[in-house]
Amino acid sequence: MLHFFSKYKLLAIVLTGLSVVIISVIYSVLKPLEVLPVYQPSLVSAALVAQDIRHQKKYHTISDFSLTNQEGQTITQDTYDGKMYVADFFFTTCQTICPVMTSNMLELQDKLQDNPGVLLLSHTVMPEIDTVIST
Repeated sequence: MLHFFSKYKLLAIVLTGLSVVIISVIYSVLKPLEVLPVYQPSLVSAALVAQDIRHQKKYHTISDFSLTNQEGQTITQDTYDGKMYVADFFFTTCQTICPVMTSNMLELQDKLQDNPGVLLLSHTVMPEIDTVIST
């Protein structure tokens, strides 16, 4: 019986390897591409959205803004014109999610610092602080 299996050892190895390749290809074809969602005003809590755009389903744009950054410079939408930007809003003193968000934004900054087409925009939401940190 062992003699029978030893004759087909190479065939078994090739078929096993081929099976692994085929399964991997099928898995990669069937695995859906992960795409970041675009949140529209109608998809979030109404309490977080201005009343005049709560029922807008798409083509929502960010209103014009003018903020002061950590270096005293005025940052407006023109600063980000023609560029993609990642914005986050954080409390400077919170002990829960803020350190995680700061760590994530630092990682993004490290990875994107040489890409002139992508900018980061972090807003403090502390009532007594009216500053934006831009990189």
